[in-house]
Amino acid sequence: MNYQSFSREQKLKILHDVEMSTDKEAELIRLGVAHSTYYAWRRAGGETQKKTPHRIWNQTPAVIEERIKEYRLSGDPRQHSPARIVEQLEAHEHYLMTESGVKSVLERNKLNGFLKPKKKHFYIRSKAEKFLQVVCADDVEFIRHKPRDTYILNFIDEASYFSLSATVRSHRTNQRDIIAGLQQIKRTHGRYPKTLRLDNARAHHALRVARFCDRHGIALDFITTGCPEENWPVESWHRNLNQDLIYRHGYATLREWQLAVEQYRHFHNHEKRLRSDPLTRTPAEIASAQTSPATQAKLKIQLMRKFYGQKTVKRSISDEVFAGWVKSPYFKPYSVSKMCVS
Repeated sequence: MNYQSFSREQKLKILHDVEMSTDKEAELIRLGVAHSTYYAWRRAGGETQKKTPHRIWNQTPAVIEERIKEYRLSGDPRQHSPARIVEQLEAHEHYLMTESGVKSVLERNKLNGFLKPKKKHFYIRSKAEKFLQVVCADDVEFIRHKPRDTYILNFIDEASYFSLSATVRSHRTNQRDIIAGLQQIKRTHGRYPKTLRLDNARAHHALRVARFCDRHGIALDFITTGCPEENWPVESWHRNLNQDLIYRHGYATLREWQLAVEQYRHFHNHEKRLRSDPLTRTPAEIASAQTSPATQAKLKIQLMRKFYGQKTVKRSISDEVFAGWVKSPYFKPYSVSKMCVS
């Protein structure tokens, strides 16, 4: 029985009925009220008791909370941050408090996030439709044992999400690395990209890079400062690379890192299926506009599921269909339900 839904009048009526009855125990059993609940109602006079303790030992005094609000609303950057508020309380109020405690007070009074600057409006470009129409480039840093200044320069095709190049360097990316990456794309795929999208790093604005791109008909597209969302293909690649490879392993030499990155690039380009693609193809299939036998088998299973049902599909699928999908250590094999979502 949910006693919390009883009003005070209902509790008083139950108390009166039990008091007037000759057999209180039988009356409580008939009403379905526990003995402890009955005596608790009688002590409280039918009032609902709060579950909070009578005294909270770590509660911030009201005077200190008012001072925290004043510091937050002062508009002075030397006083309104949680760290500065802690200093002001210690200097002027002689009250010691942690920064997390100040944040709790601000969150309770809905004053924690109102000073954060609003995010800039960034430009949403239409997605490229052809391979090498737009290529996104950027570098990501990771830490290894010796030395610690190691970067990976990545070139990602926007239309297919195909990793064109990922080169490990023992230094921060410079203008020569950008040009070398474009030349590698030319050697591998036979032509330069039409547009190269970059952030506003100093190496990307170098005069040598601008002259090289102008000479080979490559348009430079710089994203808005502070808006990495505009360069989403390479940022998404960085997230997957960090999550699946960099954070899980540690290699001592650049050669070991480069070999691991190349293995992961092969998995990403030829085995990993994109959930954003209607046919869940791999980046290599999208780039080449050709479907592999595994993708054709997947589409066949999807059609079988629509016409014959899930159980028939499970009985008709052989282990050979999935044989080519479990080669990579990063790959999680699809179940029939996940493969055949209509």
